[in-house]
Amino acid sequence: MINKTAVTAVGELLFAAILWGFGFVACVWALKAVDAFELTFVRFALASALSLLIIAPKLKKKNMLTAAEMVRWSFWPAVFLFGTLVFQTWGLHYTTATKCGFITTLYVVFVPVLESFHMKRKIPWTLWSCVGAALFGTLLIVNVQLDSINLGDVLTFVCALFASLQIYYMGLISPRVKSPFTFNTLQSVWCLLFSIPFLFHDNLPAKLLNFTSWPATAIAGVASLAFCSTVLAFFLQVKAQASLSPTVSSLLCLLESPFSMIFAIALLNESLGPLEAVGAALIFLSAVGASYLESTAKKRKLK
Repeated sequence: MINKTAVTAVGELLFAAILWGFGFVACVWALKAVDAFELTFVRFALASALSLLIIAPKLKKKNMLTAAEMVRWSFWPAVFLFGTLVFQTWGLHYTTATKCGFITTLYVVFVPVLESFHMKRKIPWTLWSCVGAALFGTLLIVNVQLDSINLGDVLTFVCALFASLQIYYMGLISPRVKSPFTFNTLQSVWCLLFSIPFLFHDNLPAKLLNFTSWPATAIAGVASLAFCSTVLAFFLQVKAQASLSPTVSSLLCLLESPFSMIFAIALLNESLGPLEAVGAALIFLSAVGASYLESTAKKRKLK
């Protein structure tokens, strides 16, 4: 008998991956009007405003203490998320949405390695092989040359490191988080506070007041990043993961990369050369392998 709840959850997480994949194109569009740091401020300002409007009626006196605790718990995840998105967006100034999507996927490989070092556990050779293949794939997809390394690819690599820190830290505190949506709202507010210094960078207030002069694609990009990638996709992810195993959830989230490539080819006329395509495939397969190895290792512990 088909589990309708699980089928619905798969559809929700698949839609979230599509939104995240489109987010890379949305970012490229938005960067036509603002730079990476300004975009981070605008994105979280809009996302925080909408999220606070949603949760405000639910913040009754009896759960204010829980919200106060989550303000403290959400600080470090917000620091890592802020770093992830700043470096990712900054990288898109210099590299393609397709490459950025696949390089970002490296966080899936880095997380189990980070966990092994933190917990002082020996890293199995199978996981090291995934790491090695992913890094080799990265060299291929960035078409690395010692005399000319693309700054955007390097920035996206740093973004993947921050993403792995954010995901790992979230794994440590998630059992204490009773309301994921409220937690994400507070995380977004923290990121907004971190980005306030960029508010007056390059006369951003004037840019915002004259947003009607922005290209239509830039306005659409900012709106998509704030409301779709930041608010809606996260909500769908949290809701779906309650009904799916970690392995299935990880594999569906990884579809963000191929979706980013599909949207970039269709909307930005991007393409990958033969070696770059092999590199993208190696990164994706390595991430799938690392996710599977992590899942099976956890299952063995529970037995």
